Amino acid sequence: MTTEYVDDGMSLPNASERIKLKAMLVEMTKLLQQNDDNREAMKDIAAAAEEAFGIKKKYVSKLAKTMYKHNYADLQAENEHFETLYESLVEGKKA
Repeated sequence: MTTEYVDDGMSLPNASERIKLKAMLVEMTKLLQQNDDNREAMKDIAAAAEEAFGIKKKYVSKLAKTMYKHNYADLQAENEHFETLYESLVEGKKA
């Protein structure tokens, strides 16, 4: 009697496949740790900038992200839209 392998997406009957998958998972966990380390380093840099220049950490981080994404124009448009909505809804100004 033979047992037929059913690919349920959850099991790897082949030992070499399991080894390959485990190696991939180990590599992914290393990358996740690097992400954590980088986030912590960014927090430290933002705190140092706040201390040195008096710019709040949240603004330092936002400046860095904007520089990275090259999306300053998008942020400007978003802020203008927000201001218009806020003024018309909350303050009763007409657009």
